[in-house]
Amino acid sequence: MFARLFSVGVIALAFVGCGPAKLDVTKTYNVGGETPAQAIELTAQSQPQTINVEFSSTTREVTVMVVKMDDAKTVDDLFGSEKKAIAFKKAKSDSFTAEVPANTPVWVGVVAGPGDKTDVTLKVTNKK
Repeated sequence: MFARLFSVGVIALAFVGCGPAKLDVTKTYNVGGETPAQAIELTAQSQPQTINVEFSSTTREVTVMVVKMDDAKTVDDLFGSEKKAIAFKKAKSDSFTAEVPANTPVWVGVVAGPGDKTDVTLKVTNKK
């Protein structure tokens, strides 16, 4: 009986110690003009996580943000979503962190709006 309870306890502790999945995604998007927004979709994790977002744009300033999918149902909804964002930056190149709550899918999106197109590289990582 004790051995069975002990093994169940060890398995339970193993799952408690599991954090969010390792995250290391790099994408390049061409945004602006008719394609004002693009995004990386991050699935919900069972525990909170801190993500780091690095970005650089080739020709102009862009807005990069982390938004809960409940607040932006589609990538097109990211346009004008800075007020709903968990975190965001507007620059040609920068980085920032965002605290993503447990069980919360998010977009890591880039918005360029109307005007000349630009290539934007997004790199999203977390600490495991």
